[in-house]
Amino acid sequence: MKIYARAYCLGPESDPEAVKRELSAANPGAVVQTVKESAASNEFFVEMLSAQTLRAESTGGLLAKRPEIDLLLRIAGTNQISRAIREKGAKGGEPFLVMTAGRSAQNLPRGFAGKELMRRELNRAELSRIEKAALLGTRRA
Repeated sequence: MKIYARAYCLGPESDPEAVKRELSAANPGAVVQTVKESAASNEFFVEMLSAQTLRAESTGGLLAKRPEIDLLLRIAGTNQISRAIREKGAKGGEPFLVMTAGRSAQNLPRGFAGKELMRRELNRAELSRIEKAALLGTRRA
């Protein structure tokens, strides 16, 4: 399964919910989520977690009812939605990341002001977080 995932940094002047709505409208059927700027620094890391979410969606193994929440849980490394929001959720007035993932190329709305997240090889910490995210689903069973 080919995954198309992108991540962008936005400044405190942008509204996380408005950006999420704009990207969702530009990419029907895509998973779009906003998180704290510190939640990820590598687009390849975001792609790997997005692949887990999209795979779980196609097999009925989501960690939550909606894939957007599943992705947030995987980024946060927890099964608790309130904890994921508290620890990794984007807040208005602060810099944040917006992530978009789907099975087709992702589009940007006209005038989008985000800066693309750097893409590089995964480091040990990122690999560990990816593994932890993959294991979250096994705890439910």
